[in-house]
Amino acid sequence: MNTRQTPAEARALRRRHKHERQAVLFGMLIAALAVVVLGALAVYSGAVSLPGQAEFVTVEQKGTKIDQPQVCVPPETLPVAAGEVSVTVLNGSDRAGLAGSVAELLADRGFLIENTGNDTRAPALSLISFGAEGIAQAYTLHAHVPDAQLVLDARTGTSVDLTVATTFSALAPLEEVALDPAVALTPVTGCADVATVTPLPAPARLAAEELPAEDEAAEDA
Repeated sequence: MNTRQTPAEARALRRRHKHERQAVLFGMLIAALAVVVLGALAVYSGAVSLPGQAEFVTVEQKGTKIDQPQVCVPPETLPVAAGEVSVTVLNGSDRAGLAGSVAELLADRGFLIENTGNDTRAPALSLISFGAEGIAQAYTLHAHVPDAQLVLDARTGTSVDLTVATTFSALAPLEEVALDPAVALTPVTGCADVATVTPLPAPARLAAEELPAEDEAAEDA
């Protein structure tokens, strides 16, 4: 036998049903939000990739790291005129023609381009390789390529190599190249005295004439 509800009991029952529906709705919203957040974290961390999503992988994870402290420039060392810096530009990336195009940019700034080619090390960062006699030349070039790592090797003479890595985007703007012929060069942060640094072997490389793709790209530029 059904018992007739009083108006107060009916209102209470309606309020309870309303609260139950609201609780279910809020629960569904919270669950959906949690799924969205977890999905976003998975995509951000790389655990999940979306169709057409670009893969952001740092070059440092893919390239060769050169484990050597950078050499300090001796005190009171002045910059060298660009026309007195002999540079071989090496392609250390998978971008065809990069050495030739960078060589042209340096030539436009007055550097003497000795050759172009490839650096078989495929380094993570652009490198400026030089011998103990070429520190001033290396630092002069470094002012134009400040993101490059200074690497001391066993060569003789003052010639330098610039290995252009995948991370390279452009030379430093000329207005930002702080070189004054009368002002001594500034050592890079955290550098070590040249006498304490063990030189690396000269980089294994192929000359431009042995690399038709690089040579043709340079000629076409």
